[in-house]
Amino acid sequence: MKIQCIVVDDEPLAREGIADYVRQVDFLELAGTCASAIEANNMLGSIQVDLMFLDIEMPKLSGLAFVQSLSNPPMIVFSTAYPDHALKGFELDVLDYLVKPVSFERFLKAANKAKERFKLSAGTPEEGEKEGEYFFIKTDKKLLKIKYSDIEFIEGLKDYVKIHTKNGFNLALVNLKNIESKLPENNFFRVHKSYIISLDKITSLEGNFLTLGQQEIPIGKEYKERFYEKLITKKIISR
Repeated sequence: MKIQCIVVDDEPLAREGIADYVRQVDFLELAGTCASAIEANNMLGSIQVDLMFLDIEMPKLSGLAFVQSLSNPPMIVFSTAYPDHALKGFELDVLDYLVKPVSFERFLKAANKAKERFKLSAGTPEEGEKEGEYFFIKTDKKLLKIKYSDIEFIEGLKDYVKIHTKNGFNLALVNLKNIESKLPENNFFRVHKSYIISLDKITSLEGNFLTLGQQEIPIGKEYKERFYEKLITKKIISR
């Protein structure tokens, strides 16, 4: 899978120079170029972006201010003619910092950093572990591995989800619909607009509520029929 990139710079020559570098690296894919942070903000809302090469000194909205405005930014590589911005950039947890004029050798070093972080976010199996048994979420400034088998239920909280596991819970800046699409359909089911549960962790059912350990979860009317159909496939035993 290629890393989807955009290049943001108000200087046409600098913008095209970085875009040309992106085209030369086989694991990068140029998804678009932008002449301002405002254009980039619109692009982030319409396409998948994994990595942004971002100029700092731009009119109206600087690269630094733009990154600070994003609640869930992609990987960021800053570029600027002024190296004194580097400290501020790293305070924002950016991946790398390129000083103009940027050589291809220096660009490639930043690209390889992005490749390593991208591989980490995709996950690398531990010994005895298979891909597809876990996923990673971004919490604070780190990536946290979550095993499907550890999840009891997931609670939606507007733009966040609260992932409850046997060891407690973790908050992630992602909506419930997005995380639902990543879960194995055989093991997880959305029983309410605000809850996805692990079918294997259900301890009891009564009326419009189910219990997972000590936690009682409501079953929404619009989900109830499909939920019971799903349970039948999990082999309910009756006389």
